[in-house]
Amino acid sequence: MHEDTQREAKSPITDGPAWYVVATKRHSEQIARARLAERGIESYLPLTVEWPRPAGGRLIQPLFPGYLLVKGTLPRDYYRVSWTQGVKAFVVFGEYPPPLDERYVEFLRAREGADGFIRCAEETEARMSVRVLHGPLTGFAAVVQRRLPARERVVVLLNLLQRETPVELPERWVKRAS
Repeated sequence: MHEDTQREAKSPITDGPAWYVVATKRHSEQIARARLAERGIESYLPLTVEWPRPAGGRLIQPLFPGYLLVKGTLPRDYYRVSWTQGVKAFVVFGEYPPPLDERYVEFLRAREGADGFIRCAEETEARMSVRVLHGPLTGFAAVVQRRLPARERVVVLLNLLQRETPVELPERWVKRAS
């Protein structure tokens, strides 16, 4: 009897709603999210934009492929979540799924752009000094003239032949000069 009360006291299962991580079936994050919504269970799937487009993949990818964040009250919602189409299981450490601190979800949501996607690349700003890290102009210093965010490119001004020459490059090829 004493052992059971100790187990209950150590259980990270909360009385109110909390965020938990669930593993999803392969490429089923969106399906699981939609089915959970139909059941009235809040979920969050942070998405990121891959640039350049992967040769064998999609432009928009889950930030954590194979995982979904779910807000629920355990044990009440355990089976409603576990038996949802696309969900494999709760991520468990020890005997119980640990609740995720709300601040992590807020942190991810704060990084989303207006389009709802998280961009991991460092954004460049106009007039910022940069160094070219890749391509035929590797090593050159330049100044950003403007960003072309829809194409994930920048126009930089390079000092070539004693004049500033605009050159368009992939944004990931340049890095802020130190």
